[in-house]
Amino acid sequence: MNKQHNIEENEWLTGVAVFLIRERGLAYLDVLRSLLDRYGFTILCELAIHEDQRQTLAKWIDSSEQEPVDWPGNSGLPAYFLVVHDVHPVMEQPSSRETPGRTDNVRLLTVETVLTQKVNDGRSGQEHVSPLYLSCSTTQALEYLKKIVPQQIGKIRTIAQRYNMEFRTPYPVLADVSKQVCRAKVELVDFHGTEAICKTFRPGRERYLEREVKARELGASLPEVSRLLEVGPHYLVFERYSNRMERILSPRAPFSPHGLLPLWTIERVRAVILHYRRLGYECIDLNPQDLIYDPCQGLKIIDFEFLQPGTDEIESLKGNYAWYDVPSRFKGDLPISAHQGSYHERWFPYTGLPRTLCLNKLPRPVLTMVRSAALVPLTLDGLRRVSWQHIQRLVRN
Repeated sequence: MNKQHNIEENEWLTGVAVFLIRERGLAYLDVLRSLLDRYGFTILCELAIHEDQRQTLAKWIDSSEQEPVDWPGNSGLPAYFLVVHDVHPVMEQPSSRETPGRTDNVRLLTVETVLTQKVNDGRSGQEHVSPLYLSCSTTQALEYLKKIVPQQIGKIRTIAQRYNMEFRTPYPVLADVSKQVCRAKVELVDFHGTEAICKTFRPGRERYLEREVKARELGASLPEVSRLLEVGPHYLVFERYSNRMERILSPRAPFSPHGLLPLWTIERVRAVILHYRRLGYECIDLNPQDLIYDPCQGLKIIDFEFLQPGTDEIESLKGNYAWYDVPSRFKGDLPISAHQGSYHERWFPYTGLPRTLCLNKLPRPVLTMVRSAALVPLTLDGLRRVSWQHIQRLVRN
């Protein structure tokens, strides 16, 4: 009974973790905060550790661990303390029953790895720095809270509980259709007796919700913009569409995982991007995965989280942030995939057209001829993705 009570009492700790930034990592605090925001964490508490307390804290941590903690001389002692919260932690899968996972939230390891890579970029192996140390479990996190900020545990608990409550889905969930859940979870729900899509945003990510709403206001005249059914304080409910995109993707290059978008869909994507550009907005991160085709409703675009003001109202598609790299002067939010190539890597496998031919409306017969030639490089690219053994099996069968 007491064990069950303790579990319920400490349920708020799920998703809570502690970062201890070492002295050599202090210069990268802003980078760490940006990574935490990008990967879905919310900072609950942070404070600098006074110099005369650092050695004592390092010794306490070392004595409280089952294995001694490595405090590399070139990295320094713990100098800064961060308490973070994740309303949707991802459990790490241990490699075997005998080998437990390193942490109870794999997102923590992702942030640690990315920050360490950024800190050591350009350094030789002997100069490598370990910028931070993080808690591996909620039990360990609670120990650190009791040791470092015991007077703030009540406040931290209250905030964590509120965030967990705000992230609850407001309608009965029929299926989870989420991807990474860095900004929001996406679920099929029962919306007053009708199936709909509910997008519940993480705490502190309300700006993404506001962009989705703004996109519907600005794009009310566009039939491709998916329709909102309800706007809540932390969630949105969208009309649900049947996605039959695979039926219209044609032609398909051999060994390619998918066919090409029909020319009429490319024309409509052009119209949508240009519509928002004329209003001074850029469809950042718009990609083919955001397109769905409903046999009754037609083409729909479902994601506008990164719709943001551009430099000016523009009457041309040239330089748009969906097909071109976002300029370095842009100071808004960018997705994790922002630097993976705007057009060649993401759009060309679906359009089969050079970007220059998508900037203006051209006769469809001309575009059809160009796409026929594009099947060759798309086939070669598909061949690189499959193994020789797979090709042999196809020939035998």
